[in-house]
Amino acid sequence: MEDTIMSTAKKIRLGIALAALAILAGCGGTDESGSAPNTPQQGGGSTPTQITITVAGDEHVTLKAEKTFTADKGKTWHQLKAAAEDKIDGYAPSYGFDTWKLTGASGAPLLDDYVFNTNETVFVVSKQTVVPPPPKVTITVKGDENVELISIAPDFPTFEVEKGKRWDEIESLAESKIKKYKDNYKFKEWRLTDALGTLLNNSYTTPFDNNETVFVVSEPVMITLTITGDHVDIDPPASITVQKGKTWGEVKDLAKGLLRYHTNYEFKQWRRNGPSGAVLSADNLPLGSDMTIYAEAKQKNVTITIKSDGHVQLAADPRITKPYGVTWGEIKDDAKKKITGYDTGFVFASWKKGSATAENELADFDNFEVDTDVYVTTQAVPVSVGVKVPAATITGQNAAYALPKKNGSDTLWRGVFPSGRTVNLSEYTIGKYEVTVELWKPVYEWAKENGYTFEYDDEEKHYNDAKQPMTDMSWRDCITWCNAYTEMKFGSTEQCVYRKDSETGAAVKDANTEADDAYCNLAKKGYRLPTEAEWEYAARYQNNNTNAEQYGAVYLTKLDSASGAIKPIGFKGMTGTPDYFADLRKETARVAVFNKYYNGTTFVEQSPAVTGLADVGTKDANALGIFDMSGNALEWCWDKYSATVSSGMVTNPQSASLSTTTKRVLRGGNWSLSDKPVTENAVYGCMTGKRDSDSSHNSYDVVGFRLVWKE
Repeated sequence: MEDTIMSTAKKIRLGIALAALAILAGCGGTDESGSAPNTPQQGGGSTPTQITITVAGDEHVTLKAEKTFTADKGKTWHQLKAAAEDKIDGYAPSYGFDTWKLTGASGAPLLDDYVFNTNETVFVVSKQTVVPPPPKVTITVKGDENVELISIAPDFPTFEVEKGKRWDEIESLAESKIKKYKDNYKFKEWRLTDALGTLLNNSYTTPFDNNETVFVVSEPVMITLTITGDHVDIDPPASITVQKGKTWGEVKDLAKGLLRYHTNYEFKQWRRNGPSGAVLSADNLPLGSDMTIYAEAKQKNVTITIKSDGHVQLAADPRITKPYGVTWGEIKDDAKKKITGYDTGFVFASWKKGSATAENELADFDNFEVDTDVYVTTQAVPVSVGVKVPAATITGQNAAYALPKKNGSDTLWRGVFPSGRTVNLSEYTIGKYEVTVELWKPVYEWAKENGYTFEYDDEEKHYNDAKQPMTDMSWRDCITWCNAYTEMKFGSTEQCVYRKDSETGAAVKDANTEADDAYCNLAKKGYRLPTEAEWEYAARYQNNNTNAEQYGAVYLTKLDSASGAIKPIGFKGMTGTPDYFADLRKETARVAVFNKYYNGTTFVEQSPAVTGLADVGTKDANALGIFDMSGNALEWCWDKYSATVSSGMVTNPQSASLSTTTKRVLRGGNWSLSDKPVTENAVYGCMTGKRDSDSSHNSYDVVGFRLVWKE
């Protein structure tokens, strides 16, 4: 039964097929375009439609005689590319294949997956593979009958130059082809082509794009030399007439014979035309035109008078008389001897020639050819603005609240007034601001000229903005600079705090060799770094007990507050609402410059963002009126560093008594501090109790300092 059903189905399918063929045959066997339909292939498929691909190329491409090939419709460029490349016979010299494009040079780039369904043209684009040398033009040099060239007609001298050169670029080459002029003739001008051609001078800017001839024109001369001069009488008629072509050496004695010099003056040299003209020094110089010859005189002796800018005391006779032409280097020591003193608060700045406001300072090679005033100029010693801190006795106690921990300990944040320690501090004055660039530079520059040596090199370091904290100098540099600043202010090293080895030692002047072993003499009035206790006391001081911990009779800001803040800093481990942490951030940002803070969950950027050091004094001051003791730049202190501090009663402590380290204390935090125990926690460094340290020779672009002195 199944076989019967299958046989019947086959018959039905065969019948349908035959009927279809009959229908096609009845339609005449063509489609609407008149093309024959695809012939069925063996196996039941159809023959793909054939398309024609034409290969073309730009002017640098050579193609074979047969530039077309056929392909099956539906082929991709990847499949046809080899057949197209086979139609390329070669390329012009210095050219090679660049790319294939559809239709023409401006057509779309051919991609491997592009499908060809119709007849198409593919276009090969070439590129230059070897850059030819720049084109050159030939310049021929000719001249009139009074000019002798290095070669004669018809072989006039020539030279090649790159196409497009201007006259001012090739004039010297043209001049090199001139051998000489006939007697009593001289150069007049260059012309293009011939003597009547276009004038060639600095105003001729047309490029030489083709082979050209340049023509040198000469002129004959008869000359009259008119003689003038300074500090001299000239015999009439004050002129001489000489033959054309005479050299200066042949006539200069005739000119000199007309001169009668005034007292203390003598002949110096000849110049053309006037006192600022070119010097006539070459005896073989041919005199080619009428000209004025200027006889320049010189003093036999010159007097240099030393004058003050108003802040210098000078000798009764401030004059120095020396032979003509003496240099500043030869008389500088004599000039220094004419200075007897400076007004208080002023130091030497520079020597100026002619005026105290002259632009340039005198150099050793500068000479004196006339009587001259030399001014000694001064600069005011920069003024440091300070805040006087009263004497105090601070009885230490530990904080009654949690502090951040490092390796399970909070000692890093306890400061130098812990329980078991009582600190007596004498009165002192501390800088209202961190030392700025505009304060550092004049002192540093003066110091280098007056025997001080620094690790800091201003030729290698980049200065911050003038009103930003001075950074990137070592602890050694700081104490050396303090001594220089002191010497500027007091006029000697007597009040310098930092001495070599002992209380009575010489003042430290070399940061490289003397600083680490320096002795700090607190009896001196000069500028110095704060001790750590002085720094922390000034930072934490409050004149009331608002949010403060009591140390004896003195109230200080909480350890976990920034200097001047009345609320603690939010740090990891604290609890509170988002609003609470936002409030802490706002309060800390009121007095401190820092970039990241804890929001109760993580550390986030300030908004607006803090991206670098700020000018000093841009935040609120603390209760003493001191700015930036939290954030902005870390600050060097005098003390050697120890993780622990001494106990008991101490007075004006300078260092950890048990410390032998060369590391020095850093306090106050910086704007971008990434520190322990959690990374990206800049605000941690703003805590008044937070202690840091680094080696005395190290320097960083976020570490500065603040001054302390006695008034």
